[in-house]
Amino acid sequence: MVQKKHRSRKTLNILDKSKKHSQFDYTEIFRHIRTNIEFSTVGKEIKSISITSTQPGEAKTTTSINLAYIFATKYQRVLLVDCDLRKTMLHKYMKMSNQQGLTDALIEFGKTHRYNPDYIQKKTDPSFLGTLSILTGGVHVPNPSEILGSDVFKDYMNVLKQNFDFIIVDCAPVGTISDAIPVGNAVDGTLFIISAQDTNRKDAANCIDLLKRNNVNVLGSVLTKSDSGSGIYSYYY
Repeated sequence: MVQKKHRSRKTLNILDKSKKHSQFDYTEIFRHIRTNIEFSTVGKEIKSISITSTQPGEAKTTTSINLAYIFATKYQRVLLVDCDLRKTMLHKYMKMSNQQGLTDALIEFGKTHRYNPDYIQKKTDPSFLGTLSILTGGVHVPNPSEILGSDVFKDYMNVLKQNFDFIIVDCAPVGTISDAIPVGNAVDGTLFIISAQDTNRKDAANCIDLLKRNNVNVLGSVLTKSDSGSGIYSYYY
């Protein structure tokens, strides 16, 4: 179990809630998580993961973003995808346009079966060497479950894996809606976020069991919002 404390680098500034936390290095924490992901499965390369939780408000998207930044310090082509299509938030966190994104890309891919990189936006930051690619949620659709559970989505994810070194997919909470299950089946593994302050232990256990029963490869859990005793929030893998 790896304890995680706040970082001082700009890449992870989304975790900073006040300047008093700046003496803690969160970058090292997420490097540990990255390493654990890379070596989590013997004999199988992990190139894509999804991140889900029990319910909203458990730091799922925050974890996805910061983990994507850490992967971008090691790999040149890292993609962060918003698959929480019922409540698209990634573009707001990243201060990007959401005029077109995943849903638009899937609609075009379903018709042409050709990969169009124009839907993907780039995010550069002097704090890391690589360039982080972002695929926002895109136009609102009335049937997210049908789209994410389709063969088109699976085929599109396979094409993305060919074009990127690592992919992180931010999913809807599985305790709220089942969208994380088909997404989990389309990636190599899934991280489950648990909030020490907000998550009911029984509900979390039921959600993880649901994922496993549907053949989702659960790599592990990340505990967020854990009070270390000094008023500092900690992360554990």
